[in-house]
Amino acid sequence: MNLPPDRYAYSDTLRLRYWLEGDGDQNLVLIHGIGGAVEVWRKQFERLPATHRVLAIDLPGCGRSEVPGEYPPDTLRLFATAVRDVMQQAGMRQATIVGSSLGGAVSIEFAARWPEMVQSMVLIGPAGMNGSIAWPLRLMALPGIGEVLTQPDRARTAQAIRQCVADPQVVEDEDIDRAYEMACLPGAQGAFLNLLRVYAGVRGVDKRELRRLQFCMRRIHAPVLVLWGTGDNILPISAAATALTHFPNAGLIVRKEKGHLVFIEEPEWFDSTVSRFVRAPQAVLSTTVRQADAPILTPPSADTSGLLPVKLPRRVTRRTVAMASFGLVALLAIQRAWQRGGEGSGAL
Repeated sequence: MNLPPDRYAYSDTLRLRYWLEGDGDQNLVLIHGIGGAVEVWRKQFERLPATHRVLAIDLPGCGRSEVPGEYPPDTLRLFATAVRDVMQQAGMRQATIVGSSLGGAVSIEFAARWPEMVQSMVLIGPAGMNGSIAWPLRLMALPGIGEVLTQPDRARTAQAIRQCVADPQVVEDEDIDRAYEMACLPGAQGAFLNLLRVYAGVRGVDKRELRRLQFCMRRIHAPVLVLWGTGDNILPISAAATALTHFPNAGLIVRKEKGHLVFIEEPEWFDSTVSRFVRAPQAVLSTTVRQADAPILTPPSADTSGLLPVKLPRRVTRRTVAMASFGLVALLAIQRAWQRGGEGSGAL
């Protein structure tokens, strides 16, 4: 497909890229997760603009948007303000806000600050529900280790994207090429690591920020549809119980054997579900899992990240982290040496 043209708007002094397509009566705003950009929504731009006005934004420091001088302690406020400013410059007074992963936490921040601009929300594997995140992200938050793990490399980019879906076959070469191109942009690696380290560490997501987000969730009365894959290796589906507990008007749809990016794995189902929810949110919520069912949710039985066990040791010491870090660096060095040898021999 032909991708929408890049457009640019300003939030304060930051130049931000966005896509805008369609002329329907209903507005949709799509917010990507950490390490993402508007391209993650390319499949949604194949159908949704036929019936909706669709806006997708590169958050500050992501994709082709300008990198801020620093990410402040309240970076979610920075991001939510960026979404508001781009919406206003695009002529949107109200919309259904669709947030994936980190974009889900941004959506919560946005709705708590400007409820009059939120018709409803769709959250896909949203961050901010509890402190659990995948071990690779925890290790990337460590100074030095993160710089090694996130060095631009197409094979590593492919692996990272495929870990976000249950079926790696849905990830196409063009998706990998675009993501790798973004990772190679000047300042992209530093921006990713600086953003990650604002809220996450080796122990997971900052607990104070989680409590603040849960307070925000209780103030949001707009209809909220939460979508989660049972095979999510980035944020466990058990965290969905938090959403059902704290949002006053929310429902959950669980997708069996799907990963973190349901909208990439099942684009037609996702687009249809979002469209139905926009037209009749309460009717859709009435068919979903509600608060009374929240305790039945359980996390996946095993971690498939291939690095470390899911559960954090009861006591994480500096020695533990140092030993794990040394082993990881050694493993990466061996892997690179093997790859260089393979390239020299013509191996694929």
